Amino acid sequence: MAQEDKIPPAGLHPRLVRKLLDNLEGNEEFRALFQESPEKALRSLGYTDPWACMTLASGAKLASPEQIKAQRNKLEDAMVGIQGYLCPLESQEGF
Repeated sequence: MAQEDKIPPAGLHPRLVRKLLDNLEGNEEFRALFQESPEKALRSLGYTDPWACMTLASGAKLASPEQIKAQRNKLEDAMVGIQGYLCPLESQEGF
């Protein structure tokens, strides 16, 4: 099946998104874990079904805590809605 034929996954639960963004804004250990393995980081928050969007492209940088804080409302909206195939937590350029 071609990538464009795949149905994108549904969004994350709003409570999980808030917990995720809280940790990405203020918990350096969690940020390091997320950079290493988004799946492990999500599982540490109690989420058991991480999806492909929550992978960072090779060499991609996680947005800074300041960028996440500044774009928090947009990130929450993007993460609870139907997901595309790009991780919204990568560098916030153009978000």
